[in-house]
Amino acid sequence: MASSLRTLKIVLLGEGAVGKTSLVRKFVEGMYSDDYITTIGVNVKKKLLSDMSLQLIIWDIYGQKVSAERHAANYHGAKGALMVYDSTRKSTFDNISGWISDLYKVTGEVPVIILGNKFDIIRDFEEELGVEVASTAPEQFHDYMLKRHAGVVEYYAKAFNQPTKFEPVSLAHVLKWAGMGRNDFNRKFPYFQTSAKTGKNVEEAFTELGKTMLGGQNG
Repeated sequence: MASSLRTLKIVLLGEGAVGKTSLVRKFVEGMYSDDYITTIGVNVKKKLLSDMSLQLIIWDIYGQKVSAERHAANYHGAKGALMVYDSTRKSTFDNISGWISDLYKVTGEVPVIILGNKFDIIRDFEEELGVEVASTAPEQFHDYMLKRHAGVVEYYAKAFNQPTKFEPVSLAHVLKWAGMGRNDFNRKFPYFQTSAKTGKNVEEAFTELGKTMLGGQNG
């Protein structure tokens, strides 16, 4: 029934160009584009999860922390978050503690799910070299990006006005941080490997966050 419909705000956090906007577009519209678009300010989308009688108000927040106060203002009212990093750039994973800490200062400890986006690139790298070789030779990844994903490399160079270091994020490292709770918050975080391009785990991640938020609500 319409009266039982709940509306909850969630935020997507993460550094610039990790793929937040592409994830939202894939989830809401079922679309993906190879065009790289930098979010200016905040994009807000809606998505109805009819099976849960839940409408998500999705705030896709720009990744450049030009003002801590402006970012904090966008967090008010959020009941959950998807913390996105780029699986091809370890630096974007190393910064997630700061994003979560800033969020918690405003919202308290709302549910947060970690998303390792652009996993399709990591998967292709592992298929080309073999999983075992790829996991033990991360230094080859930068050359792989230059060779196989020149468009991505060019985009980053223009977006950041400097060369980008491509370094894959070790799954073992992520699972230790998120799955075992060896982080600044001493807590475990659910984790998904996602790809906005292929759709891998996109629906699952948003749905899991919805279920978690509803599970923590009374009435």
